[in-house]
Amino acid sequence: MRSVGSSARTVFFLMLFVFGLAISSFAQDAPAAPDAAPAPAQPAKPAKQPAKAAAKPAAKPGEIMPLDQPAAAADTAAPAPAAAPAPKGKAAAAQAPAADGAAQIRPQKGMAVPAKSKLAGGKLILGALLPLTGPQAAQGQSSKVALELAVSDINAYLAENGSAERVSVQVEDTASSGAKALERLKALAVSGVRVVIGPYSDNEVDAVLDFANKNNIMLLSQGSAGPYLGKPDNLLRFSPADAYQAEALAVLASQEGCTQLIAIWEGDMYGDELITHIKGQFANQGGQVLAGTRFRPEVNQFVSYVADLKAQIDKQVKDKSKLAVIVAARGAQTAGILREAAKLAGLGDAKWYGGDDSSLRGSVISDQAVAQFAAKVRMAFARYGETGTTLYSEVEKRLEERLQAFVDTQAVVAYDIVWLAAFTAMASGEDASVLRKAIPATAERFYGASGWLALNEYGDRREDYDFDFWTIRNIDGKFYWVKTARYQFDPGSVKQLIINAPEKE
Repeated sequence: MRSVGSSARTVFFLMLFVFGLAISSFAQDAPAAPDAAPAPAQPAKPAKQPAKAAAKPAAKPGEIMPLDQPAAAADTAAPAPAAAPAPKGKAAAAQAPAADGAAQIRPQKGMAVPAKSKLAGGKLILGALLPLTGPQAAQGQSSKVALELAVSDINAYLAENGSAERVSVQVEDTASSGAKALERLKALAVSGVRVVIGPYSDNEVDAVLDFANKNNIMLLSQGSAGPYLGKPDNLLRFSPADAYQAEALAVLASQEGCTQLIAIWEGDMYGDELITHIKGQFANQGGQVLAGTRFRPEVNQFVSYVADLKAQIDKQVKDKSKLAVIVAARGAQTAGILREAAKLAGLGDAKWYGGDDSSLRGSVISDQAVAQFAAKVRMAFARYGETGTTLYSEVEKRLEERLQAFVDTQAVVAYDIVWLAAFTAMASGEDASVLRKAIPATAERFYGASGWLALNEYGDRREDYDFDFWTIRNIDGKFYWVKTARYQFDPGSVKQLIINAPEKE
């Protein structure tokens, strides 16, 4: 494990300025009172985020812009973006904080520690509801490691600055279940915890939100993204809504020449909402949407469902090369669907796309038949994008060293949430009614590893919602994940679809 004097110190200094700005400004605004895929060997390590499009010619919304490097290129470091421009709408007067690496950042030791902490006894215990077991165990374990790293970094920073305050996190396993999440939230409430990181999934959030609202508990989710849950309540969400992912998928399919779209998806809150928005976005692009196939969450055999999908395609699609097949399911489910699709003639002629719940999952790439089919159809899996900043790279590297696996972007978000929650609570106390206003006020001026954490009026992340697309590629007889496209949004600019330059045969 690295010492605080090396990797952790780098994180402290990179985050120091923005915390000082957030906490100093907060006084004016606040009211008084982790199925992971193993990381590939070095020669095939996926390329990092491409350079921001500010250096490229002006683009129209949705216009394709080629990346500078070929698809299989080695890592290239992206320059840190300049300070984000002022947001639009009600928050137009609030300037986005500078990204780490910007020239104007000059960290000053001790800026981020509130002069007078409002923590009782100088200790803050945050709760965490994570799916450490069950279908989403990989995401839960990734977030758990991120929380542990954040706590270690924060406490080391506080000690270094002479502060007696300390932060800890009490982690509870939701077992990827809404009922279990509610049970564990009640246990946290009994122990006196009033600020909880998570839950991770929409289903879990939906199960616990009413209890949180009625019992003055703040939920800070790093993974929930269903548009339905975007309401002014005790839930604040720091990943972009799935409506943006749907837009990214629809634009990519349309730009790749698809005129028809059909989906096969898990019939839960995640799958139903994502597919509804994808269908709407694709129709807005001028495409034709077919009914598709929906399966229950408990299903793990997909022969009949894929056969139904093929029957619809055979009946309604004349040119399969212009058909987009969307899969919205967990990694193991997606693997099962692709395994059956590989056995049926004609399905390999369509263009395939996957949601973020399957992106970079070991179950998709570890099965030879599944990986081979995904590589053959160049299936593009959406994933919440990296920021490309020095701070993101540093945090991601440290997390991957501990996990020995790819890290979900949501884990980096979880790392940011601990810093945000801890320093806001120090300045304002732990009462949820105060924090409901205080955290957004601090987030408005907070630029973390995952980018700008500014929230909208519903408590959902307002900016920094780039999406990357990953495909599986056969390189020297082995399968690897390779980033091949990005749907990019910079605050104040147009959206762009950036696609890797064509491969050389």
